[in-house]
Amino acid sequence: MAPALLFLTLATICNLSGASTLPKFSSILIFGDSTVDTGNNNYVKTVFRSDHPPYGRDFPGHLPTGRFSNGKLIPDFAASILGMEETVPPVLSPSLTDDDIRTGVCFASAGSGYDDMTTVASGVIPMYEQLELFRNYITRLRGIVGEEEAKKILGRAFIIVSSGTNDLIYNYYDIPTRRYQFNSISGYHDFLLSSLQNFVQVCMNAGIYLALHNQFLGLEYFQA
Repeated sequence: MAPALLFLTLATICNLSGASTLPKFSSILIFGDSTVDTGNNNYVKTVFRSDHPPYGRDFPGHLPTGRFSNGKLIPDFAASILGMEETVPPVLSPSLTDDDIRTGVCFASAGSGYDDMTTVASGVIPMYEQLELFRNYITRLRGIVGEEEAKKILGRAFIIVSSGTNDLIYNYYDIPTRRYQFNSISGYHDFLLSSLQNFVQVCMNAGIYLALHNQFLGLEYFQA
């Protein structure tokens, strides 16, 4: 479950919660891979699934939910600490409610990465398609609360992005496709950072508070 990501994310949230200038977050939105996928892979054709035991044995109800964990994930803990909801639903869930849309959803997909090549064979949701799901989410949000309220919700939303590990595992170390293309690991890092920069720009254009974790560099920072 990426303990370092959990510790760094929650520690930063706790530090923020003690600040006098803490924004009042309206919702939580999640992008990335298995470290934050709360069940979207249940609804796509892929072998990357966790809808079976022993996953979920410590989750409320003790049933597998599609989370690649025995219990809750980072988004669930973060949403709970910030007082939004106890768990974050996957955006592809057919039982998604209007209240879920208002308080936040997860777009992440286990096995995804910043490099589009990472998802070619797996069938999971690449990052650029997660952004398309995000755009559809915005349309639905506007239909529920109206244009002005949707702007307020998005302007006070809190996003977690967690990805990058699968890019290195599948495209550089396991199947060395990118290793033949780039002369060094730093060259591939630069390529991933470029993809990440484009992703972040789309999010920031929506005026969203961004919590970003670069797994392949071990870097975490928060940007308003």
